[in-house]
Amino acid sequence: KIRASEHAEIILRETPFYAESGGQAADKGLIYNDNCTIQVLDVQKPIDGIIVHKIFVNSGVLALGEEVVASVDASLRKQSEQAHSGTHIIHAAIREILGKQVHQSGSYNTAGYLRFDFTWSSPISKESKSEIEEVANAAIDKNYPVYIRQMSFDKAKKIGALALFGEKYGKTVRVVDIGGDWSRELCGGTHVRSSSEVGLLNLITETSVGSINRRVVALVGKNALEQFTTERSLVSELSANLKTPKDQLLQ
Repeated sequence: KIRASEHAEIILRETPFYAESGGQAADKGLIYNDNCTIQVLDVQKPIDGIIVHKIFVNSGVLALGEEVVASVDASLRKQSEQAHSGTHIIHAAIREILGKQVHQSGSYNTAGYLRFDFTWSSPISKESKSEIEEVANAAIDKNYPVYIRQMSFDKAKKIGALALFGEKYGKTVRVVDIGGDWSRELCGGTHVRSSSEVGLLNLITETSVGSINRRVVALVGKNALEQFTTERSLVSELSANLKTPKDQLLQ
């Protein structure tokens, strides 16, 4: 038995929780029944077919074999979907601006936040960063449909689906299209139903992560809006303190 205030790891016969994989952070939420309330802190997949829930027992006692209700935090799941679809969108936007020779070398996304690594050996200009952000938000505004399907790995390659270099894929893969072939990638993560659900993308940094890789970090959805609001307030305060019009602050 697991009692109140204890941490543990449990396995459910079936689960709606997304286990961390493919660069996407795990779901959080609650597991409960009449005897206990449990907080799900993390979900991992140590081997194929086994999903482990890292938990904290808020109250009560949980015993082996009990039936429980598993409830994913819907708000965090939606924000994670926005971030993962935003990752695909920023990838397509970078390839549109910098060229098709760009390839993904890593990524991480969680609620409202994405980090994307790609092959590129020099800093990206201010103009190119603005263009990438503009293309990404234009794709969001166009309300592209997000279409998910399963097919053989060979067929996915033939239709141009992008795969992460060095990743091992099975014979059957999951392909995520955003706007048809505008963005087409192999992916096992959760996604929005249309690009407009991402809401807004704010590209905040671009840095080096080695001699041949660059990294962009972006906020999406309400996190992006909050960042824009914070920056606007800062500019307004500087303008007032310096008694200078906003468009002349740099000078």
